Amino acid sequence: MVQPIYLTGFMGVGKTTVGRLLAEKCGRAFLDLDEEITRVEKKTIPEIFQKDGEQGFRKMELNMVRELKGRGCITATGGGIVETPEAVEEMRKNGTVVYLHAPFAVLYERISGDETRPLTAGGREALQERFDRRSSAYRKADICVDTEDKSPLQIVEEIKKRAGLA
Repeated sequence: MVQPIYLTGFMGVGKTTVGRLLAEKCGRAFLDLDEEITRVEKKTIPEIFQKDGEQGFRKMELNMVRELKGRGCITATGGGIVETPEAVEEMRKNGTVVYLHAPFAVLYERISGDETRPLTAGGREALQERFDRRSSAYRKADICVDTEDKSPLQIVEEIKKRAGLA
């Protein structure tokens, strides 16, 4: 059975971009967890956060990870999935977890003002706090990749090599 690869990291780091390219280069299916949740729930992420709250959304992420474990997909997770220990445990048990890292200042520049991201509404300070809080959880990944000053293709090649996909 082909093991799934889960891409984690803070919002704006490029999980979806890298995931699509990695899937293409490896001949595997790609799945964006946020897109899959919105498809199943028939609501946008902001609508889910408004109706069900962040905890409701995290529960949806966990359920989706459990449902997808046997598919061997390249999966881009939501930035906050690491705040649900059960989801992290599920991903580590069933696949390879890859943390895509970039400095907060770079990420903030990419995501500030993006209204499709409900958590950006709290402003820079709240996002910095969230980034700092998640950092240690992200670093527990099987593979950590520094993405600063690298193209998506360079990141994909590094993941392939380090995950034994080359």
